[in-house]
Amino acid sequence: MTQEYIRQLARKFLNGTASEEEKQILHDWYDGQNPEVPGVQTVYTNTSENADDVKNRMRSNLKAMQQPVIKKSSFTLIRRLVTWSTAAAAMVIGGFIYWTDSHKAIETSMHVVQAPLGKTLKVTLPDGSSIWLNAGSSLSYPDSFRGKTREVVLREGQAFFDIVHKTEQPFIVHAKTLDITVLGTSFDVKAYENDADIKVTVKTGKVGVKLRDKPETPALMLLPAEQAIVPEKTAKIHVSEISKPAIAPWKDNRLVFEDELLLEVFHALERKYNQHILIEKEDLTNEKITLTLDNQPMTDVLKVLGFSKKFNYSQLNDSTIVIR
Repeated sequence: MTQEYIRQLARKFLNGTASEEEKQILHDWYDGQNPEVPGVQTVYTNTSENADDVKNRMRSNLKAMQQPVIKKSSFTLIRRLVTWSTAAAAMVIGGFIYWTDSHKAIETSMHVVQAPLGKTLKVTLPDGSSIWLNAGSSLSYPDSFRGKTREVVLREGQAFFDIVHKTEQPFIVHAKTLDITVLGTSFDVKAYENDADIKVTVKTGKVGVKLRDKPETPALMLLPAEQAIVPEKTAKIHVSEISKPAIAPWKDNRLVFEDELLLEVFHALERKYNQHILIEKEDLTNEKITLTLDNQPMTDVLKVLGFSKKFNYSQLNDSTIVIR
């Protein structure tokens, strides 16, 4: 016997079609007299009450209904009480079945992946989508997407998303102050802690960008080769165009900067080469540069930058470079 069988008996009793034998089976199940019937299943709630607690509580309620003291009762009255007991059992069982169906929570395990400094990492999601994490980035995602949406969190850093299209189950990325929604497309999100701006860049498809603290505002839609820039201090979305070669070249071990602040270039070099860059010449931070780098040694990159932006550098120790 299964819980589905018990469920059918409960429905038959409530419909008035259960036989006396079926009523007895139902009554025995409720009183725990038939150990072969798996009458409970584990349920998950926001409280500490489990399925056994629920069943025990219902049994107590049922027994409380049977407490009135009966003097020498006639057979008819006893039979009526038994019928009432079975009816109460069926009603409680029906309530229990409804409770388990409506309160079962979906158990999901969260995975956290992190790309160390100096390396990139590719992640395949449960739906077949692919994500590339840039150096120093971390992402959390569930072991399966069972709800109406597919949601992940870019906890830190930069990621390129190539998302499988599912019209009925949108894909949402939570990154700092933004919620980014797509159905199926490829795009880049840059949200490092030490960067002043959050950047969302679309390679293919269409991407909706929305400020989380302004739920009433419609999402701003981005098309291919468009980039949304959100300064964290102003929390306003600005849109600009960007060339396709400048969209996530880092996942192919290249760096492309278009009119980029030199400070952000230094941050990118820190992550790529796992070095700390100490800037003593502060006026450099507001300088901008357009630059394409492949996999050149760090010293060669600094020589070119130093020549074009007029600064010197020295290796302070194995992990720190000083810009003067």
